Amino acid sequence: MARRVTMVFLVDALGWEIAEHYGFGAGTFARRSSLGTVLGYSSTAIPSLLTGAQPHEHGVFSMFRAAAPGGTFALLRGVPRLPHAVDWRARRWVRRWVDWRGGVRSYYDLYDIPVHLLHRFDVAQRTDPFQPGGLGCESVFDWMGARGMRYRAWYYRTPEEDNFRDAIAALGGDDEVLFVYTAELDALMHRVGVVHEAVRAKLARYEAFLADAQRQARASDVSLSVVLLSDHGMTAVTRSVDVWGALDRRGLRLGRDYLAFFDSTMARVWGNPGVDAAVADAFGGFGRRLDDAELASLGCLFPGGEYGRSIFLADPGVLIVPSFMGARPIAAMHGYNPEDRYSRGCFMATATAAVPASILGFKSYFERMLDESR
Repeated sequence: MARRVTMVFLVDALGWEIAEHYGFGAGTFARRSSLGTVLGYSSTAIPSLLTGAQPHEHGVFSMFRAAAPGGTFALLRGVPRLPHAVDWRARRWVRRWVDWRGGVRSYYDLYDIPVHLLHRFDVAQRTDPFQPGGLGCESVFDWMGARGMRYRAWYYRTPEEDNFRDAIAALGGDDEVLFVYTAELDALMHRVGVVHEAVRAKLARYEAFLADAQRQARASDVSLSVVLLSDHGMTAVTRSVDVWGALDRRGLRLGRDYLAFFDSTMARVWGNPGVDAAVADAFGGFGRRLDDAELASLGCLFPGGEYGRSIFLADPGVLIVPSFMGARPIAAMHGYNPEDRYSRGCFMATATAAVPASILGFKSYFERMLDESR
């Protein structure tokens, strides 16, 4: 009897609209559908996908949160505001210093966060979400470990092509589950947009990888089931707004008159009602403040304000520039309202069973699928 293996292929930012545009997976998967996501970025969506928990339950709403005493960057308190040419060099030094000290096992980047403000923030997720015990709630890796299941996982710590090669080779071993995550499509679409020949070529490479896996499975007498999904979609950028600059022009100095973390699509603000009004005005009608009721409905209400006392979200396709993520516009972005069609991810499976409606349903789907295959 053929040995059963399940491969999970998690493709960051492969939205349903993108998959449909290129016809991706149409000839490979018996089931294909759009997949709901959560508000936030991959730092939010990946924990939700792996645990089935809302952001307020697993505790991660963004890559950075307000710092508690003794945070990762606490020793930088007192660093003065630096000229831009010095600031980026200082960030490189800080990153090396944090990596040397250890304590942060998750993916993070300092991007363009001003060094003199770093002590006010901290990395929200310090542990590795792709390892057992890496999240605040039980993940699929905890679940597999508790049942003694044999599995291997490949993700951003090693190059995509190496992961593909090793995953195919592992079909000749004794693992029950192969979990492959890639963020290269996400990075590519940030640079070139969602409609580009480079995107078509990347998706063709993914289809070739899946075809190679099926060929290797047949050669190894393996019955291979494949689940492909994404954590969120991707939206073409059509406009930018300079929220930070508008506040500067009002005489409101970041770090002195208010604190904010300027993500690509969200301004998370710690300030007074006057600052909130100024931020709303700075969006120029291309973004809005999310009230507590809406944040609660999205699973992203943090009453302690660790991710901001006020959360402002840009309209789909609108990019905050400059932000702590970068000083120049990019071609495509995510992190918009999860109900927008381009925010939705995709779910594809070689099996014909009912598919989850959102990333929050993946864990239960996955567990049921494995229980039935054992």
